[in-house]
Amino acid sequence: MRAFWNDCGVGVPPEQAQEVDLHAAGLIWSDQIRAVEGNFLGLIDEEDRTIQFYIEADIPDDIEDARHLRIVLMDFPQPEQSGSFGRQVAMGEVHGLIETAFRVGLDYRHFGELTFSPW
Repeated sequence: MRAFWNDCGVGVPPEQAQEVDLHAAGLIWSDQIRAVEGNFLGLIDEEDRTIQFYIEADIPDDIEDARHLRIVLMDFPQPEQSGSFGRQVAMGEVHGLIETAFRVGLDYRHFGELTFSPW
């Protein structure tokens, strides 16, 4: 897989996505991306399919453990359909979803119930 990400303006754009293994992708999510609105991690598989984990809200200051917060949009862009399949996921679900991506690829049909949103 190849990874791209943004952490408050610092990261790697999609056109320069870097080869990563499962461990490296997990570390990018854990160590390089702060839970701040607008930050994201994207993965691209060998068939050029993409998954993105986009943080839609900051973690409130009074929250110590944010794993339960459903503030991440899991998004599968479908340019040929002019939209994306996606759903809200909790912060604590993302590592498992990254593992699924490496195990089965980025066919959105392997990621549970999703909703299509036109662009």
